[in-house]
Amino acid sequence: MTEAAFIQEVQDEITASGSLPVVLSEKEIQRLIKQASRWFYENYGYAVERHYYVIPLGSFNSDSFKKNRVLQLPECVVSVFEVKEISGIGKLGNMDKDFAIDRLLASEIFLSSFTGDDLVLRTAQMQFYDLTKAFFLSTIAYDCNKNTHKLSILGRDPKHNVFLDTYVHIPMDKLFDDIYFLRYVTAQAKISYSRVLGTYPFQLPGGVQIDASSIKGEGEQEIQEIKEKIDSENIPDWFLIFHVHPISILIVMYLILTFLGLI
Repeated sequence: MTEAAFIQEVQDEITASGSLPVVLSEKEIQRLIKQASRWFYENYGYAVERHYYVIPLGSFNSDSFKKNRVLQLPECVVSVFEVKEISGIGKLGNMDKDFAIDRLLASEIFLSSFTGDDLVLRTAQMQFYDLTKAFFLSTIAYDCNKNTHKLSILGRDPKHNVFLDTYVHIPMDKLFDDIYFLRYVTAQAKISYSRVLGTYPFQLPGGVQIDASSIKGEGEQEIQEIKEKIDSENIPDWFLIFHVHPISILIVMYLILTFLGLI
């Protein structure tokens, strides 16, 4: 959907397809679209999509990077949630670049050079992999500012090309097709519409006056419902379970009691 068609949809909604006078300018609706899009890009999962970037090693050897250890990312990047080096080979010797955990597991299980498939052997392999991560760390500490779109490298200097796992904006014309975005902007337009009608009381022919407060209440209620719907969809699809050794618990309890002077 184009921006012009989207604005017309909003105008038709707040004026009941021309039954009410058009008093909300196109410029005001464009302002609402800009503000709403920023909120959707940060809170609505379908407003962004996963995108990968590869930063050449030469970028980290430039004078601009050595000066402040900052890289400028494209404006479309919403967030960065993984920064790691591309080592070139698999962690256990396979010629396969490990871009993600699922790819790593697939390569090591189905393309592994080990001939045994015993559960104990597989457990030992994974324990060996966990141990080697302490000596061959591929991830890099970083910080990313969503407003300046600057990626700060906080950890060590990369020795290989660097892989970025990010979320970026979807095109605006695709966001215009989303029903939640349309309803959200329309609800914001109703509030703005009621503000104009409340500031300058407008009477229809016959002395009938528009009830601006009811239009405002309708818009506020719809915004609340949309936010609740989006929040209900933003649920985690994984959880972390870890086990603590009983001896570790006893040691921690002993240290706490000692600190409090109870022992």
